[in-house]
Amino acid sequence: MKLIDRPKYGPLFRFGDYHVYKTLSVLSDGRRKGRKQLADRIGVGEGSMRTIVDYLREEGLIDVKQTGIKISKKGQDFISRLPLQVYVLDVPDITLGQQSVAVQVKGAASKIGSGMKQRDQAIKAGAEGATTIIVKDDHLTVPVDYDLDKERPEVAAAIRRLFDLSDNDVIIVGTSADLQRAEEGAMAAALDLI
Repeated sequence: MKLIDRPKYGPLFRFGDYHVYKTLSVLSDGRRKGRKQLADRIGVGEGSMRTIVDYLREEGLIDVKQTGIKISKKGQDFISRLPLQVYVLDVPDITLGQQSVAVQVKGAASKIGSGMKQRDQAIKAGAEGATTIIVKDDHLTVPVDYDLDKERPEVAAAIRRLFDLSDNDVIIVGTSADLQRAEEGAMAAALDLI
């Protein structure tokens, strides 16, 4: 899913779809926030946040007033329809990085091949790597045929505790030394599946 198109001409944006999603997510509590406050929370500069806010306002997803920025009803509807759940994954030795963030994408297993495309998307977004897990016949499987329930039952149990899983769901675990980079990587790979 592309939330914002990259410009054809001129400088490239210093942010991606993850930052646009994260802005809506942070605003989803319904409270007004200032642009600087948002920029600090999202991890982008104020110029990038200005571009994100302008885009979201043009799409009718936020309301901007002198008192701050607030998500609109249309924005709440949009974010609630996205089939995503995001959790920090605190399971030792699940991945190579120190921090792991897991993102569930409902019903997207048919879009997964070997999981390398998702790993590459995560790395391009700044993570150190990503592991893709699919739910098939009520088993957690790392493509192509690594049975997580059998080989790493403690990891499978931890994932099952976090998410309400159904067949054909996908879990992408982004990893990095930095928690935000792990989340950015996992979300970049997840948004590519929507």
